[in-house]
Amino acid sequence: MWGMKNTSLLKHVFPLNHVRYSSLPVFGPVMEGFAEWLQSQGYTRRTIRGMSQGAYVIDHWLRRRRIASRAQITPEVLTAADAYFRPRDDNARWAGQALHRFLCDRHALPAPKPAVLSPSQKEAGCYATHLREVRGLAESTIVDHHRCVVRFLESIGYDRKQSALTQLEHSQIERFVQQMARTHDRHSLLNVVLTLRAFLRFEFSQGTLPRPLHEQLDTPRVYAGERLPCALTREQVRALLRSIDKTSPAGLRDFTMLFLIALYGLRRSDVVGLRLESIDWRNGVLHVKQAKTRQALSLPLTDEAGDVLARYLRKARPRSSRRELFLRSRAPEGPLLPWAVNVILQNRLKHSGLELGRVSPHTLRHSLAVHFLRRGVSMKCIGDTLGHRNLTSTAQYLRLNVDDLRKAGLPVPKPVQAMPLLTGDWHARFPKVRVQMGPRPRSQSRFRSAFGESIKQYIDTRRTLGCKYAEEEGVLRDWDAFLYRQKVKTLNRECYCLWAKTKSHLAAKTQRNYWYCVRGFLVHYARQHPRCFVPDQTPFRKPSSARLPRLVSTEEMARVLATAAQLENRKSTPLRSHTVQIGLTLLFCCGLRVGDAKLIKAADKFREQVVPGDAWIAQSFSAHLTSKT
Repeated sequence: MWGMKNTSLLKHVFPLNHVRYSSLPVFGPVMEGFAEWLQSQGYTRRTIRGMSQGAYVIDHWLRRRRIASRAQITPEVLTAADAYFRPRDDNARWAGQALHRFLCDRHALPAPKPAVLSPSQKEAGCYATHLREVRGLAESTIVDHHRCVVRFLESIGYDRKQSALTQLEHSQIERFVQQMARTHDRHSLLNVVLTLRAFLRFEFSQGTLPRPLHEQLDTPRVYAGERLPCALTREQVRALLRSIDKTSPAGLRDFTMLFLIALYGLRRSDVVGLRLESIDWRNGVLHVKQAKTRQALSLPLTDEAGDVLARYLRKARPRSSRRELFLRSRAPEGPLLPWAVNVILQNRLKHSGLELGRVSPHTLRHSLAVHFLRRGVSMKCIGDTLGHRNLTSTAQYLRLNVDDLRKAGLPVPKPVQAMPLLTGDWHARFPKVRVQMGPRPRSQSRFRSAFGESIKQYIDTRRTLGCKYAEEEGVLRDWDAFLYRQKVKTLNRECYCLWAKTKSHLAAKTQRNYWYCVRGFLVHYARQHPRCFVPDQTPFRKPSSARLPRLVSTEEMARVLATAAQLENRKSTPLRSHTVQIGLTLLFCCGLRVGDAKLIKAADKFREQVVPGDAWIAQSFSAHLTSKT
């Protein structure tokens, strides 16, 4: 390398002053080996020169601290050097990290002293052992659980007082959840709450907690299927792959990785986990060991995929003794990590000039599922290809098949003769559904009853978990005003029944909503005050509707739309007739709810997605799957 012939590597890097580095008091005896190790890791001559200069600076820093030999070097010393040079000298910082790895690789460092664990870390470590040995969770999941539990124990003061966990109150758990809600959205907060619930269940099973607090922990408001998966069309996937520069080794590697993800729908952890022996050239099979499900997956190796892999192995993959298929393009040599796939994709998107929005490697996986759905591939076959353990995971991609959803909509009714608009006092012709008994009580700006502070905390907790709680707050303010007027000091059955009678003039559905809202507060309050009365929810069950739904025919809707066109436009609403027509059309043809139609904004785009032709990079693989069905 670099034209060297039987000469010292350190002398080749520093032809004039190599003695300056080989004679260092601390690192001098290992500088030659350090330079050769850097070369074996794939570092360039320029980087080795900078690392050696950084080692020279660290050597002088150590001598000023009375460390004069390599025998005095410990992991703690190198950690202190890294902390010192991090804001001061990048060369010295990188050299210190490389020296740490080099000495560990040569087994030249003593074992690090065991860290002094805090009581919170010890308790979280016991829980992590349970997760590892009993539940068999992945190590990355255990790390996330351990971090969350340590933070929770520190928040309740477990380090200062060991009995804090035994005397744990529900209010402390709520404060911790509210604290985490400041930096987490509803979906990430759900993981925090589930982690906390599992930890409290473990402590209760061990006898540490006297009460099953895990049963009293509410989860954030997260709706099933709330997030719509993102998918690209086949033309967009082709454009993304064509935009990658395949003349460089790094570009050819990135193209091969993204091609395999788009063709087979692999996860990012699966594609970086591929090894040379994963490719069965003789039988035409690609063996994938899924990191998420820990199951083996065998996929057909198409001719196009085989050509792409062969070209990558011949021209782009560096010579290495490692068996991983995809390696780092920069030193130090080693396999790629899963997060590197995200970085690679974002860099390629940045240089491609394509406006694809927020795209991740999983987007390519979603795109393959939608492509198969449009080709008529069965759900079972799609799930087997993507490595799903049940069809529920595959069914979410049905929502992305917009082309089939267009066929489900009703056609817009044809124009017909309009009906004459009603004149006069036509409002009086409609029967009154219910009568408001007396004036509505004016809500107070603050809670005034003896339970006002608890009601306010309950509302704050529900909003922390993702609930808007706007109408419910009005109900609870009415409940608080009733308690204040009656001067209630104890929440019992008589008090609740008396309040319920004041709502007898409301419709049955409205009464049920009021009862549910107040019962939710009473359940929350009873967690800290067990003697509080909690009404049974059996009377709250929604009765079956005896009235059949009214179906509107196409002819009737056509007359309604023609009649709506006769509405007189006003100065405040100059597009009144057009707005009513469009709203009724969306409700009838698309089956939208009234609330969904009200949320449509002018910025929303109604566009026709163009479905490309049959030519695609995965045509042969799709035909293979279709033939299986």
